[in-house]
Amino acid sequence: MSDDNLPLPRLKEIQRDVNDQNGFWNAGALHYSIRDALQVSGPAGTPSTLESIAADYDKAGKSLDAALMTVGEIRRGQLPAVWAGESRVAAGEALAAAERGLERGVGVLGKVTHELRGLAGAVEGGKKRDSGALPPLQEAYGLTEDVTAGPFTDPLHYDGDKMNRAQQLAIGAMAERVGAHSSVEEASREASSTFHDLASQARLRRLADSPLSALDELLIADAGSTGDSVDSAILSASMADRAADRLGAMSEADRARMEALLAGADSPEQRAYLMRALAAGYDMDRITEFNRLIEPYGNDPAWLREHLNPLGAGGQMPTGQQRDTTFDGTEWTQGQYPTCVASSTVTARAQVDPLYALQLTTGGHPGDPAYDNGTAFGERLRDEQVRVYDGGRSWYQDLPLIGSDGMSNDQSETIADEEIGSRTGANYESRDVDNADERRAVLPEIERAVDEGHAVPFSSRDDSGGHQMMVIGHEGDRLQVYNPWGYTVWVNEDDFVNGRLDSIGNGVPTELTSVRLPE
Repeated sequence: MSDDNLPLPRLKEIQRDVNDQNGFWNAGALHYSIRDALQVSGPAGTPSTLESIAADYDKAGKSLDAALMTVGEIRRGQLPAVWAGESRVAAGEALAAAERGLERGVGVLGKVTHELRGLAGAVEGGKKRDSGALPPLQEAYGLTEDVTAGPFTDPLHYDGDKMNRAQQLAIGAMAERVGAHSSVEEASREASSTFHDLASQARLRRLADSPLSALDELLIADAGSTGDSVDSAILSASMADRAADRLGAMSEADRARMEALLAGADSPEQRAYLMRALAAGYDMDRITEFNRLIEPYGNDPAWLREHLNPLGAGGQMPTGQQRDTTFDGTEWTQGQYPTCVASSTVTARAQVDPLYALQLTTGGHPGDPAYDNGTAFGERLRDEQVRVYDGGRSWYQDLPLIGSDGMSNDQSETIADEEIGSRTGANYESRDVDNADERRAVLPEIERAVDEGHAVPFSSRDDSGGHQMMVIGHEGDRLQVYNPWGYTVWVNEDDFVNGRLDSIGNGVPTELTSVRLPE
């Protein structure tokens, strides 16, 4: 079904017509517009069904909460000091991960219940509002019947007052119908966004098809998480999917090597970074060497995070509050160079490719003060930004007088495929968004991509010039942005839609003009 045949776009189209159809010569047109409007269906959805589903989720949440209390009681009781499992983890560590998972589950079910009940209320309210607009619309239709003959104005019976009354009734009724449908559509979009966000957090499900034990799956999926949030988890949803697929497709010998590395790791965090390397497409020889380099720090989550996770531990920040992205005091930044596209791409690759991140932060020599320091990191980062920048531009862009700085959207798409997509399996597609409606329409795709763990490059522009940044996170009606000026920040989605991207930071061009979406 085309958008023009959907209720809301059709009602908006008729509304525009009705607003212009006045006077003697438009009586027939107004008559047929009102007829068409009366044939458009009301908002879809059944409030009672949504309420019933919400009640089921509420019941499930209470059952899960009871399980959470039981696990908590066991964990706080007397446990053996060591529980010999495949990954040789302490029983307390395993139960703590299970408890966090159950706690998040209770929270998820509570959010689903809340969203379903909110959607039920929005549908019920929208239906009532839409129904209330039908009687005046029918009255307006009757008035136009009195002054028309088929599709034409009836000159013998035309009455200007009737015509004016009919149009005013129709204008008011159409505004109500459009408002009713819009409120339901917005509530549905928000609920859908929340549901997808929650579904993407089910990281344990993502590893469920792997050859690992259930305990290993739980601990690896949970690594880095805290409290009732998985924003700081080391494995994103797409990483977990890709790692599980690659592990399942390995030869028996390679799988045994990988399982031995996981079993010998000193912490769930070390295991998760090994799985992150697997998700990035590296073979067992490269992963084994990577493990050798990080093994001395395997039980130091802070060291692993600083060296392998450039955008930090995630977590929530107040809207508009910037979080610096640094390694050993040196920012992950483009500096004073026109390399925003290359620089944001380099950082996004480091976020999904731990071997690349380790090379940038340590030069392949972790723990060696000659290499593993902020100054040396800054030099390597700059070299990589130059490599990607120079390799992604055309020769004529460097010509004197007629050349230009920066990179185009097409060039951004190409280097995103080469640098990021080669490690995530995603191909990027550049899409222009020229107005608020197009920006609003693309938001769900941006949300889905970042919920899965894909960075989404986007461009903004105003009279001051252009700039590229990355969307790297999503929560509700907020997006987390990495600005290659050296920080991340949470911003409202309305700012993306309505040309207020200077909320990201002073000097940021205001208008969202294009995005690169992973396919």
